[in-house]
Amino acid sequence: MSEYFIGIDLGTTHSALFYAKKGEGENLKQLQIPQLTGPGRIEEKPLLPSFAYFPHSTEFLESDRQLPWGKVDVIIGSLARELGAKSQGRMVQSAKSWLCHSRVGADEQVLPVDALEEVEKVSPAQVTRWLIEHLVRAWNNQFPMALLSDQDVVITVPASFDPAARAITEHAAQQAGISARLIEEPLAAFYAWLSEEQDWTKSLSVDDHVLVVDVGGGTTDLSLIQAVEKDGSLGLERVAVGRHILLGGDNMDMALTYHLAGQLAQQGTQLEPWQISGLTQGCREAKERLLANSDIHDATVVVPSRGRSLFNNSIKATLTQTDVQTLLLDGFFPEVELGERAQSVQRSGFAAINLDFESDPAITRHISAFLSTIEVIPNKVLLNGGVFNASPIRALIEKRLQNMLGEHTELQMLTPSHLDHAVAKGAAFYEKVQCEGGVKVKSGLAANYYIGVASPMPAIPGMAPPVDALCVAPFGLEEGAEEQMLPNEFSLVVGETVTFRFFQSQNADVEGLGKTVPSFSVAALKELSPLSISLDAGHYKEGEMVRVYLSSRVTELGLLLLQAHDVNSDLVWTIEFQVRES
Repeated sequence: MSEYFIGIDLGTTHSALFYAKKGEGENLKQLQIPQLTGPGRIEEKPLLPSFAYFPHSTEFLESDRQLPWGKVDVIIGSLARELGAKSQGRMVQSAKSWLCHSRVGADEQVLPVDALEEVEKVSPAQVTRWLIEHLVRAWNNQFPMALLSDQDVVITVPASFDPAARAITEHAAQQAGISARLIEEPLAAFYAWLSEEQDWTKSLSVDDHVLVVDVGGGTTDLSLIQAVEKDGSLGLERVAVGRHILLGGDNMDMALTYHLAGQLAQQGTQLEPWQISGLTQGCREAKERLLANSDIHDATVVVPSRGRSLFNNSIKATLTQTDVQTLLLDGFFPEVELGERAQSVQRSGFAAINLDFESDPAITRHISAFLSTIEVIPNKVLLNGGVFNASPIRALIEKRLQNMLGEHTELQMLTPSHLDHAVAKGAAFYEKVQCEGGVKVKSGLAANYYIGVASPMPAIPGMAPPVDALCVAPFGLEEGAEEQMLPNEFSLVVGETVTFRFFQSQNADVEGLGKTVPSFSVAALKELSPLSISLDAGHYKEGEMVRVYLSSRVTELGLLLLQAHDVNSDLVWTIEFQVRES
């Protein structure tokens, strides 16, 4: 029986876990995660760096790789990040971003991309599972009488994750022994803010629009939440989410890395690929020092080198406040006008297999494009993500957004939760609200959604078979609501590739679930991208038509799940469609 509400932030750079015991009010706590910080040295830390390191067979004694729950072959966390910065081809990072790669499957063994010959490559899905397993074992080690597999667990994902990446994350959790629901990171960050507001209604008014800007280590996620009047009181609705933007703090570290590597090259020092990783870590630390104290003029970055004497063989470079201002503040947060779109650059004919990084590093320009698409001017902003730990960046983006939105918009910055922990904390609070009650951010559908159903009609020369439109998700249906059953039976083709057509209404009239729009009126609907798939035939013959009844629901991530239940057996076929991308 579940005793706790669990929130897990499976971050690109760091992972974290928050929890709350049922019946104990708003008391949210953070799990301290045991991890290796040196050979044989274990420390408990609030964050688990999302790095995996494959040590050489002679690199550690067996006793050096012992955690409270046993020996590990692959090192996860702080030590993995430290060791990976000093060697090439043994570390995996940003596995989460690989889950939705446009050309590489999540189950393909491609990581590390620069793997040494002796290192066996693994898939992004496998690394995701290892990260979850580490968190599961850390929890079970501390709470052996309340195993994580028995708790109510929420895992956060980017708002723009595609259906395949969400399914892989859920499957990785199942392989790690837990069943979890998924919610979006910006939404979780907003729930973290709600958890810390004694009376959030004093901070928001009807028709306020809150822009959530979540800039993490590897991604930028944008969402818009509106305050609405609901039955005489104030309510909240999530009204828009942005696309997947592979742009974050890691890009900033790399910008500094290549700047210093270029300087060293001009001085005659050519760095090897393995040294670039060490230089990146040094740049990250120097960046944080310079941003934390404007009185510091520069910071020394030490590049690792091979040799017995660290001092005789090390290479040094200098990062200045001017570098930070020019490369980071001006480069990633330039002044832009509302309506500007992200810029594209001409691509090379060949490219190494790597992540689909954004070509335009200007985060403010991506925000402008998002706001132009939804045609809404926010009057409040909630920042989230480790990038905004730096007060100069927080102050700059507030200034940039105010200038972008114009002097007639009085922009208010909402006080953020702890930027490194907010997503995990908000996820735990979200689950608590779902079960015990409290303010919820509603996310209802903005249109009726239909699926095409072939009309019973004899063949007519020169005329394609007509298609009716069956309403499977009505206007206003809240994401995450219970499954709904449609009233009639249908026939489903299994075992061969068929095409499912989807439509949405172009007005705000609420349609009844199961209502059929006849083929003669379908032209009044907006047709969406079709879906061509082959459903497993099970014990039926390929191409056979099976009698089914239908159920539908929309998940918290905007995924329409249409399930066809066999009338004569326990077989169930699932058709998935992303309603937000329509």
